[in-house]
Amino acid sequence: MTIHRAIILLAASAALAHPAWAQSDLPPAVRQMVEAAANSGDPAKIAAVVAVAKETNKGAEAEIDRIVADIAATKAAQREAQLASAGFFEGWKGAGQLGASVSTGNSQTKSLTVGLNLERDGLNWRHRADALVDIVDNDGGADQERILAGYQIDYKFSGRLYAWGRFEYERNREAGIQRRFAESAGLGWRAVDGEAVKWDLEAGPALRQTKFVTYSENTVAARGASRFLWALSDSTAFTNDTAIFLDSAASISNTAALTSKLFGALSTRLSFNLAWEEEPPLGLEKLDTTTRITLVYDF
Repeated sequence: MTIHRAIILLAASAALAHPAWAQSDLPPAVRQMVEAAANSGDPAKIAAVVAVAKETNKGAEAEIDRIVADIAATKAAQREAQLASAGFFEGWKGAGQLGASVSTGNSQTKSLTVGLNLERDGLNWRHRADALVDIVDNDGGADQERILAGYQIDYKFSGRLYAWGRFEYERNREAGIQRRFAESAGLGWRAVDGEAVKWDLEAGPALRQTKFVTYSENTVAARGASRFLWALSDSTAFTNDTAIFLDSAASISNTAALTSKLFGALSTRLSFNLAWEEEPPLGLEKLDTTTRITLVYDF
């Protein structure tokens, strides 16, 4: 066997052992660029780099898609392994907010707003906790006029379907509510699960215990909720959250908010809340509105 023939046989053996390398139509520099974009996890960056790579490397489209898909699958498997092994106190994310609010309806007040949101999205379980307090400086001193707090736990059957349970506390003395507890549970469905838009719908039975300024009542109710997120850009997002309780009288709460990043983890948020009680205590209005301007810090 001549040396020339031996070299040819060796090259053929290497090609059979590494068919992807042998059949690759993608230059190494382009491959590295696509891999770097896929590893970044940024959908906009991935789409831009893939579009350029496909345009300038005709015939290698399938290989480019395969690179992106393989890296996405690897990252997904790594994330699942991390979530499966994480303890309860690991993996929490949140945001705190501080600002001012203006209320109309049963009160015409300006107040200080303090809020906190926490979320832990695990492999099967998702936890959410939220609290919002409007503090009004009255003549008699600081007085907590409005408190909203809740904790929700979801069990995910799939990427869209989940079961949920929620506990809520509310205090709004200007609306005649000295304290209100609500316990509810049911099913939720992610109606839209896109890169920019996500929309969750929830429904189920509920119990409510309310102490108004003049009387108390315990009721069985139905609860429906909508949670909507629209990422308008990399730095701006619109959210709209609605909760409806139907018992002997209906209660509706809706909050629309626009959040824009300033720099780093700091953002600004402009929100508008509408709270409606079908049968408020005697002498009080059905509708209260609150406009808030806050600084938000993500952590």
